[in-house]
Amino acid sequence: MDVRAIRIAAAAALIMVAFSAAAAGGKGVTWRKAGHANGVDHVGCFSPECDAYQGDTVCSARLPVLCLKQDGSPAPVPTDYYNGWAKGNIALSRAVRGDSFATRAQADAFCRAEFGPGYRMATHHDGDGGWSWRAYGNVDASTRFWVTVVDQPSSCWN
Repeated sequence: MDVRAIRIAAAAALIMVAFSAAAAGGKGVTWRKAGHANGVDHVGCFSPECDAYQGDTVCSARLPVLCLKQDGSPAPVPTDYYNGWAKGNIALSRAVRGDSFATRAQADAFCRAEFGPGYRMATHHDGDGGWSWRAYGNVDASTRFWVTVVDQPSSCWN
């Protein structure tokens, strides 16, 4: 591939990233921590500040990514569809812009780089339901954090 073709390909990739952020309205979905008990955090999309369908936070904001490592841990607390169990451990990354990632795969790789093998970006439905779930951890309750919703255009790369 010659230099001109490489430049054209790079420009096209940048345009695709820009269109991706615009498609989601330039916003991504963020969650927050609602509580902690006995080594278990309750995290979720709590209204009115959360919009799992269109995103709620501008993609240029610097927030941590909620990373999850599912190891099949049994639920130590009662669960239901809206308050599920994610079967593992959560951790918050360092703060990054939501538009730092062009794909879900890049966000997952970021979590692995931050915390090790098995970690990936947490999703809205990791608790086998939606809106909130629990996992082992003790993440910062003073900040919102990036998550993704697999079936909605509410991530900064959609």
